[in-house]
Amino acid sequence: MQSLKIIANGMRFLAFWAIPGFYLLGASAVVSGQWENSLGLLLAATALLIVYVIWLLRLKGERYIKVKAFWERPLALLMLLFSFPLLLLTGLLIKLESPGPALYFQERIGMNSRRRERRCCSASGNPPPLRSERRHVDRRGRDFGGRPFIICKLRSMTADAECCIGAAWSSGDNDPRVTKIGYYIRKTHLDELPQLCNVLRGDMSLIGPRPERPDFITQLSTVVDGYRDRLVVPPGITGLSQVRKEQDQSVDDVVEKLRNDREYIDNVCFSLDVKIALNTVLLMGNLFWSAVRRRTIEKIEPKTPDIIFADNPRSDR
Repeated sequence: MQSLKIIANGMRFLAFWAIPGFYLLGASAVVSGQWENSLGLLLAATALLIVYVIWLLRLKGERYIKVKAFWERPLALLMLLFSFPLLLLTGLLIKLESPGPALYFQERIGMNSRRRERRCCSASGNPPPLRSERRHVDRRGRDFGGRPFIICKLRSMTADAECCIGAAWSSGDNDPRVTKIGYYIRKTHLDELPQLCNVLRGDMSLIGPRPERPDFITQLSTVVDGYRDRLVVPPGITGLSQVRKEQDQSVDDVVEKLRNDREYIDNVCFSLDVKIALNTVLLMGNLFWSAVRRRTIEKIEPKTPDIIFADNPRSDR
């Protein structure tokens, strides 16, 4: 029975990847003047797309999370192809403005799949696999509650931004470490576009709670109860917290975002993801317009987590 489900999901995945191909073939047939062939291809692609949307709308919760990649990865590939010229231009401007690489790589913590593995193993009566348990623990034996992976971003700060103070929360528009080009790509979140590669690799989703750095997770877990609850779903490029609130400036902001992440986890479904994606597009347009209209001059030094947590008492759920 389990093998039949795997085969069925594999066929759905392959069929969904075929939808963009049908549309491309139909468009090429229209350009070449073969209207009869193009009409059949476009109708087949549209019918297949409608069937997929209806199927996705019926899924909720963990069932939907298992198949999110069916539509997210093809869409991420198309977004990466269409945004590639913009990425090249932005990377060139970053290199011209300041020394250092155009891309920035950083370790983040992804989804915690151990809960699902333990539930499956307890149902079958088998012990949990040790290999999957070790994936969530780094070489120094620290368990962050999720699987570490490397995230990719366009560099928006100077190359030596953390050489003196180490890991620190950004102070937003006022951060002196942010370059001129970096201000605009951070403001509009264009620096997140390379993370489409993480979606294709399976490290992330398009929609979900933002992945956090290991050190921040360790410290936030001590002051915010239930902070690691957000690791039960794959992290995303955008999410419910991102469309409702800007960057974290205090522990209270973290608590508010955690509430939003829990709301997303409790109600995750295809329609909610579509709503978040549309709100993200509108938000990026508004942020781009505000970035063009004005640029903050006054600078505020960023704070390290130790300073922020020392000024905030322990926060409850």
